[in-house]
Amino acid sequence: MKKLLLVLLILLMPVLYVYWFYFNIYSDGEREGVMMKISRKGNVFKTFEGEIMQPGFRTGGGSINSNNFKFTAIDDVVSKKLSDATGKTVKVHYVQYRKTLPWRGDNYDADNAEPGQYIVDRVLEVSAASAPAQTQLPPMVLPTPAPAAAQ
Repeated sequence: MKKLLLVLLILLMPVLYVYWFYFNIYSDGEREGVMMKISRKGNVFKTFEGEIMQPGFRTGGGSINSNNFKFTAIDDVVSKKLSDATGKTVKVHYVQYRKTLPWRGDNYDADNAEPGQYIVDRVLEVSAASAPAQTQLPPMVLPTPAPAAAQ
């Protein structure tokens, strides 16, 4: 009986590991920003990889970078909506897994703020991109030349 329990435990550990890191959803949420690009990539498994530019900046590695959200779109319908929304502001729903499976797309651990694989499964909202805020500078005041000295 002890041997059977030990064998079951040894077999159960890899199953739990695979489930925890590859199939259990770590987080889900919404992201909003300007849809920059979406493309179909992959040598064996073709997936739709996209990028949304969010407001603000992200620091890291001694530099300041734009705050881009890189993801994989889950299916043709979602990728078509995102493709049609290129250049517009989009709000998407995503799920995040701890590790990557090849048929679920690329892993952007180095590019996103948190490591993991982000899968966009729904497009919640599409609107025209807002114009960047323009800063109004005060008028430039030039010094007036001094009057010429009389000779």
